[in-house]
Amino acid sequence: MIRRIDKYIFRQVLSPLLLTIGVSAMLLILEKMLRLFDMVANLGGPVGVVFEMLGNLIPQYIGLALPLGFMLGVLLAFRKLSSTSELEGLQASGSGLWRLMRGPVALSVVVTMISIALLGYIQPRSFYAYNSLLFELSSGAFGTSIRPGEYADLGDGFTLRIEESHEDGGRLVGIFAQTERPGGNITTITAAEGSFLATTDGSTILMRLYDGVIIDIEPDKPAPRLFTFEQHDWAIEMPAVEQFRPRGGREREMTMDELWRESNSSVDDAEVRAFKAAFYDRLLRSLAILVIPFMAVGLGVTAKRQQRPLGLVVSVILLLVLHKVLEFGAATVALGAGSVALNLFLPVAIYTALAAFFYYSVAHRVGVAPLAWLENGWQAVLDFFQQFSFGRDEPAKTQQAAE
Repeated sequence: MIRRIDKYIFRQVLSPLLLTIGVSAMLLILEKMLRLFDMVANLGGPVGVVFEMLGNLIPQYIGLALPLGFMLGVLLAFRKLSSTSELEGLQASGSGLWRLMRGPVALSVVVTMISIALLGYIQPRSFYAYNSLLFELSSGAFGTSIRPGEYADLGDGFTLRIEESHEDGGRLVGIFAQTERPGGNITTITAAEGSFLATTDGSTILMRLYDGVIIDIEPDKPAPRLFTFEQHDWAIEMPAVEQFRPRGGREREMTMDELWRESNSSVDDAEVRAFKAAFYDRLLRSLAILVIPFMAVGLGVTAKRQQRPLGLVVSVILLLVLHKVLEFGAATVALGAGSVALNLFLPVAIYTALAAFFYYSVAHRVGVAPLAWLENGWQAVLDFFQQFSFGRDEPAKTQQAAE
């Protein structure tokens, strides 16, 4: 019986949790995908790099959606149990609310461990990989796309124009190429057709041309030299690509172990503050998940006559406010304008106290709703505005009664 109850509650929690994470991550990815496609198209990079960059952003989005999804999963599960009288039936059979909390509390430990792994170790590396791809894309490491009918500057004084491209770039038609060297020598080539061939060294690329003309201009020669050819291989040196910096240049790219180690070994006070702020911010965001089941149950269990979604709205607002306050607190501590205890630990302590109050009101105080004062105030506001609408309808009702 005990195992069946735990499995039943676990299924009720797991469905909204996975749905929230999936929908949130999908919406964030779709919004980012449009901007990445536009950026890659403008920079002339391959389309596949967009999906690599999105893959590195997935841990960032999951880390944002995980606490919210867990909150909604527990709250909706217990809201359903209380609205369908299942909660009363389970309590009548001897399973108290604390006993029913065993599954969500155990799940919160698992979610906390996942959050620590995401925020502390996976996100820093994926964020660095994303910045690395962005750097390679902007620096031209992926190569520059050559659009037919346009002049493409490939660096080192090399300009190329192609009239038509066929077979996915395997056959080029109407080629114009020109290279200008530092001494003032200019070589211009026109060819009917051609193609690019890879080389073994990787530092050069071979351009094989057919049926063309070469014009070589040297400053110390009175006239340019002119050559015609049926086939000509032109070796083009690839421009050197700057290497991306090593990981760890920013605290966002450092794991929690690296943050703790650097905060204790650095001699720069600004770096120490930034490292400690980032470390405790990630740690407290993960540990706050342990409090979420008590907050969700305290706001999710409602009376059958009160089915307003007020608890759902308040729980989401409190969780978002906590994360924004922690984000602001971490930035303040990094700037030296606050302390870790006041700006980071205090908001989590207040959130924990609210969760304990809401859970205690539902579990140990009969007939007491934690948000009763807020519901009564909201109802008073609605009644206040409804009386004006009733006042406008009253003359019409009186006239109908007289008729």
